[in-house]
Amino acid sequence: MASIDLIFLVVGALVAAFVSGLSGFAFGLVSLSFWIWRFPLAEVSALVIFGSLVSQATAMPSVLRHLDVKLLTPFILGAIVGLPMGTVLIAHIDLGWFRLGVGLLLMAFAFFQLVIGPRLRPLQGGGFAIETAIGWISGVLGGLVGLSGVAPAMWAVVRGWGKDRQRGLFLAFNSFCHVVALIGLAVAGYITATTLQRFALLLPCLIGGAWLGTRAYGRVSPEQFRRIVLMLLAASGIVLTVQNGWQALSG
Repeated sequence: MASIDLIFLVVGALVAAFVSGLSGFAFGLVSLSFWIWRFPLAEVSALVIFGSLVSQATAMPSVLRHLDVKLLTPFILGAIVGLPMGTVLIAHIDLGWFRLGVGLLLMAFAFFQLVIGPRLRPLQGGGFAIETAIGWISGVLGGLVGLSGVAPAMWAVVRGWGKDRQRGLFLAFNSFCHVVALIGLAVAGYITATTLQRFALLLPCLIGGAWLGTRAYGRVSPEQFRRIVLMLLAASGIVLTVQNGWQALSG
């Protein structure tokens, strides 16, 4: 591996794992900003899923006492149905326009919540059926564009949940989705000997970055955590819009 590739790989893993350890999601957003320029897309998908899974597993012990299994269950059930549906839909949807639409939605939601959200009361209600639907949407988004974490993050903001509850949900739910996705990549033959070597190289960077992110989380107030989540959602939207906007509009 060239020296510049190694630098991109290691720095991307450290920064993305730190953000994931801090927020509970967004590993893919951060790592792709480093890796997409240096590595083949098929290999990047496996690296992102593996890196996200390891960083979230490293941070998981810090949220076990806050993990609400009853809350997590409907999201998981919905995702079980949504993940394979999203994978099947890849062949039937214009992904450029779809990513552009998701990007614009994320930006609008995040900026609205940053500006107007503090004046609004948290949404009351919800329930098993609605949260199962949110999990289904997350699964479809995960299968289509690898964004399984954004729908639960948006829902948690609207409901006004505390930072511990949000982070516990993000970590547990995304870990489940990534395990399923990693198995799918392995079955499809996308994980090669070279990929396994990169996994081994990334492992200490992922664990170290996630540990530092977990330590930083303890210093973040609930309002700061809310802003971090919204800024990461906005960044996801900006990246999707920039990457796919010109391509979709130009045909």
